[in-house]
Amino acid sequence: MEKSHDAQTIQKQLGDMDKMLTRILTHLTRANNGETSLFLRDLTQMSTAMASLKQGVTGYMDSYQRQIEALMGVGSAINSSLGLSRVLEMVMDSLIALMHAERGFLMLSEPSGELSIRVARGIDRDDLEQEFFSISRSIARQVAKTGEAIVTTNAQDDPRFIDQKSVAAFHLISILCAPLKIKNDLIGVIYVDHRGHEGLFKRDDLGLISAFANQAAVKIHNASLFDDLQESNEELEIAYQATLEGWVRALDMRDKETEGHTQRVTSLTQRLAKVMGVDDDGLLHITRGALLHDIGKMAIPDGILLKPAPLTVDERALMQMHPIYAFEMLSPIKFLRPALDIPYCHHEKWDGTGYPRGLKGDDIPFAARMFAIIDVWDALVSDRPYRKGLIPADVRKHIHELSGTHFDPDVVNAFLALKGPLI
Repeated sequence: MEKSHDAQTIQKQLGDMDKMLTRILTHLTRANNGETSLFLRDLTQMSTAMASLKQGVTGYMDSYQRQIEALMGVGSAINSSLGLSRVLEMVMDSLIALMHAERGFLMLSEPSGELSIRVARGIDRDDLEQEFFSISRSIARQVAKTGEAIVTTNAQDDPRFIDQKSVAAFHLISILCAPLKIKNDLIGVIYVDHRGHEGLFKRDDLGLISAFANQAAVKIHNASLFDDLQESNEELEIAYQATLEGWVRALDMRDKETEGHTQRVTSLTQRLAKVMGVDDDGLLHITRGALLHDIGKMAIPDGILLKPAPLTVDERALMQMHPIYAFEMLSPIKFLRPALDIPYCHHEKWDGTGYPRGLKGDDIPFAARMFAIIDVWDALVSDRPYRKGLIPADVRKHIHELSGTHFDPDVVNAFLALKGPLI
């Protein structure tokens, strides 16, 4: 900003000096005589030189401003968190705009050491077919090999391109190609050209291109690392999900009476959560919590969990420990902590008579309040070896009757308003 202000000051001063000379010339012309003719000649030459200087400064500052804006554009991209594909497009578009080029491409180094075109763009920011640049890959490979930028004002007369028939055949005039480096490691090459404009790129542009390429290389490297991290996270998420589902299958295999229960209640909980405005992040944790809601039963002995007869008081007390067991199993796992509300609290009741902590009202986590209704619903409508499932209408009536005691009234209303499968 300071340089821009100084430039404006210089341009204004030059303009004021030009106006002053014009006034002096006008005055001397009116009083023209033999004594003033030499002054008029000198002042006229000075005025012409001043106008030329002003024009040159204006052109230089316009070019400087354009260069600064392009570098700032790449700099802002460096500070963003865009993916690699978008960053490559931004770098390419910025370079084409900076150099007034017609088209360009960007190549990146592959693990094999080969260079491959990752983006090819035109002056209108449109994608181009890579085949258009097959003629220019040898130039890019030369830059990659030497690590030095290539700039030519007229490729047709440049001895470096005498042996490249494609340069002549495709009427390439202005060519610029520069390496992309992180420290001393080559990560790629940027290339732009113009087929109808001689002298578009100058040797003086090498400093500007080096600054541009350095910033671009940093952003491309960071974006590549970001994409790799995203991919690793996705793979880790898949592994996590597979592990959770494996736990659920193990529990279902152990307790055949409730086989399929977990998948049904998870699906229904997702539907209710969406209706009640839960966002994507919240939905992810609720889904995991629903899948793991009975994971604490892994610690319950088979003699109690699978007992065909009613449980004794002591056995029921042990069975009611399964939410605590779930908390103890899952809380050490960092990524599952946000999903603990359902496994730990889905047996709490709105009036405070539930277990394991006797929570009441809004002290019960919202996810657990939703799931409690769905857990009871599925248990009552599903067949068991010792009874047939109840008809949905009767279960809906039962849930409505428990509103305000067992269940949160607002969640009951949202649940009963659901329509479609499983309801």
